[in-house]
Amino acid sequence: MLHFFHGVMGSSKTAQLLMQRYNYQQLGLKVALVKPAIDTRAGVNVVYSRIGLEAKAEIVLDADTPVREQLAWLAVQQAHNTFQYVFVDEAQFLTESQVQELADLADTLEIYCYGLKTDFMGQFFPGSAALLRLAEDIQEVSGSLCWCGRKATMNTRVDADGNVVRTGEQVVIDNHQDFRYIGLCYRHWREGKSHA
Repeated sequence: MLHFFHGVMGSSKTAQLLMQRYNYQQLGLKVALVKPAIDTRAGVNVVYSRIGLEAKAEIVLDADTPVREQLAWLAVQQAHNTFQYVFVDEAQFLTESQVQELADLADTLEIYCYGLKTDFMGQFFPGSAALLRLAEDIQEVSGSLCWCGRKATMNTRVDADGNVVRTGEQVVIDNHQDFRYIGLCYRHWREGKSHA
């Protein structure tokens, strides 16, 4: 089954992924950890949560890398036939064809994708749009709050002075620029108000 867990920045998506993966590994299950190559915040092959949890990804996917091929290669490297569970962090950065491939693989695997639903402009990422179409199980990872105390539903790019940024490339990793991402409620995202 293909699962998609989505939430805004700061909702602990990666922390939940890493905890679930750890629990499955402790049971002796065959687990693969996957991430897109574009996410370089903590290193090319590191899956990192802002609360400090991290793990090494066994597979790092470029946009043109087939998922099935990489899982087959990894199974050979780890001397077993196949995986039972696949965990994908930052799944919004997958391509539509990679998500289609995951959906096809989900006939025999449990695949857990964690990521953002929309970008800082309120638009779907290609990977998220495909997951919303193809995942059999879609759940929101809630818990992130806007500065006003309401539920945060929108991802927001803010500059060093806290000003909401409305233009720019869809994908810019925040450790390479002088800005950060926060979650806001729809009202304050619409108004461009990142603090009281």
